[in-house]
Amino acid sequence: MVPTVEFEIVQGDIRSFDADVVALKHAQAFFGADQAVANALSQAGEATDSLRVKPGAYRYIETRGSIRAHHALFVGVPPILEFGYQDISEFAASVLSILSTEAPSTRRLAMTIHGVGFGLDEVEALLSEFRGCVRGIQQTDAAPVDLERISVIDRNNDRVERLKQVLGQRLAHAEYAVRGESGWAIRRRMGHAALILDLEDVWGLPKAKPVEKPHAFVAMPFKKEMDDVFYYGIQGPVRAAGLLCERIDQEAFTGDILDRVRKKIEGAAVVIADLSDANPNVYLEVGYAWGKGRPTVLLVKDPQELRFDVRGQRCLTYARIKDLEESLTKELDELVTKGLVHL
Repeated sequence: MVPTVEFEIVQGDIRSFDADVVALKHAQAFFGADQAVANALSQAGEATDSLRVKPGAYRYIETRGSIRAHHALFVGVPPILEFGYQDISEFAASVLSILSTEAPSTRRLAMTIHGVGFGLDEVEALLSEFRGCVRGIQQTDAAPVDLERISVIDRNNDRVERLKQVLGQRLAHAEYAVRGESGWAIRRRMGHAALILDLEDVWGLPKAKPVEKPHAFVAMPFKKEMDDVFYYGIQGPVRAAGLLCERIDQEAFTGDILDRVRKKIEGAAVVIADLSDANPNVYLEVGYAWGKGRPTVLLVKDPQELRFDVRGQRCLTYARIKDLEESLTKELDELVTKGLVHL
């Protein structure tokens, strides 16, 4: 029987998750989960500066009860503004490689989802991480020999359920994966050269060098009540059009957010802006997109909310999420057909 490694997505707090090792990136500053774990470790006497590792370096330490996992691994990666999908994949593979020599008896490994809120597509971020894990699992001596389970932890239950569904759809016919107890079991290829099977089933990409997919940048108020609009009204049509769906959480973001927004708009195949609530930041982003000549799709719930400077522009209005999904799907299809949005 071919040995396997379970891969699961779980809702929870990385600090209280039961694992042998918690693996975290250090993107030359602390963010989110790595910040929370670093704070917990500092209360147990670990100097925070010792966890500030440069790209390519790492720190593997005992947690001494500060979090539930027995050990923590901090891996240095590029700064957050430079940390993309391929970097996520390389991070995951490097975690397994480090543990194969540093802690080969590791059985349960926990990680987090990267880049969500910092302008990366949540599905592509997860699949990039999964890809790095598969690479390590299927290479000889590139993962702990006793590894049984990799758990990706996120506190947002809705996101966890969305990603479970997507992963299940992508792996349903993959030869290297079978359903496990709580996720998917990835077959190991012990004693063989690196051969990752059926990667096109997971990413829609050839097995050779990954290609950066074009993206849509979404400008909209980042409020809880707008989540359904983004995840069910916008994200689906964007992905159906063959684009990544990216937006930036302005509340979670630290650093030069304007620089990040500008770069995302400049590189976008299309900018989708929801002008509901007349948010000034969204209007600013629309103006910048126009100035850079990017194709732009405007959305609004109530046309009366539109400000004078866009009232003459074509705008998709919607009362229901389903209405938005249908109209945006049609709009993006027309833009692609006319060659205004390049895939």
